[in-house]
Amino acid sequence: MGFRGEIFAFVEEPAHRRPIELAGATAAYTPRHIVAAALAAHASDRISPRLPGAESIAGLERRELRLPASSPLAGKTLAEAEIGARSGAIVVGQWSRSRLHARCTADSRIESGALLELVGDAESLDRAAALLGSSYLRRSGPYLIAGFGEVGRKVHELLTDAGEEVRVIERQPVSGVDFVGNVLDPSVLERAGLRESRGVVLALNTDDATLFATVISRDAAADVPVIARVNHARNIENIYRAGADYALSISDISGEMLSARLLGRAVRTREEHRKVTRVPAGNAAGRAIGELPIRRHGCSAVAIGRKGAFLIRINAQTRIEAGDDLYICGNAEALREMAF
Repeated sequence: MGFRGEIFAFVEEPAHRRPIELAGATAAYTPRHIVAAALAAHASDRISPRLPGAESIAGLERRELRLPASSPLAGKTLAEAEIGARSGAIVVGQWSRSRLHARCTADSRIESGALLELVGDAESLDRAAALLGSSYLRRSGPYLIAGFGEVGRKVHELLTDAGEEVRVIERQPVSGVDFVGNVLDPSVLERAGLRESRGVVLALNTDDATLFATVISRDAAADVPVIARVNHARNIENIYRAGADYALSISDISGEMLSARLLGRAVRTREEHRKVTRVPAGNAAGRAIGELPIRRHGCSAVAIGRKGAFLIRINAQTRIEAGDDLYICGNAEALREMAF
């Protein structure tokens, strides 16, 4: 019809992208692959490490805990909860509604149902779990993928390429499927080893099925993270209420991709791109950690390097000595803002 402007197309089948572009589209996108990549990255530290740089600190562990509504600390700020002072573990992030709140200030409020990320040695983390009235999410075992359509296959490909062990549940006995059956049947989940899984990725075709599978999975294995693909953004809240820990809708991803292309907006917040950075003590020598503007900028002091060893059990009263190195967790913007 003679239109000369840009034309953007969303396609379900990746093989259709090139024909659509040849037909005249400026660009063709496959949102399902983007959703699959985000789900796989959230599931696996091998694909997307949560805290780059933390692995260099001997004895430091990272764990996730889901905060129950019954927790005595639900609704309190980090300052009020005093998790670090009472346990020795440090809160470095809070996942809520698929967003990571990485700027942990004294005024940050602990939300019921959110996932808290904590670091510390094993004993400190155990004390923090007891304070929070929660238990750790699993971090061992295979990943369980429910649904083997376009999204499920891509998640499977990404996880297996990263070296993760993966099991697949699907109604039809096609190549790559390990367990044939309906994911809404608890006996099928039991047979597939849900309780021993590191996480379950729901890549089902309908949001109703995803909601029911979330409820069943959460009831059967409370310590197994539930990661869900959602078709329509309007259903996200209900799937969270059902117990999902991380959910991402194809319609949201499509809109964000289009906004990024047309308006130059960021597709996803980059707040989750944190790292642990070594900072020489310098002028901070002789001062206590609580006197430094670390928390004020949303960062977390997770360890001190001293004379070739690491101090992991630290709190606001821990005093810094000359020659120390501080290991600080934060996103790039917060780390740039902080100076002492």
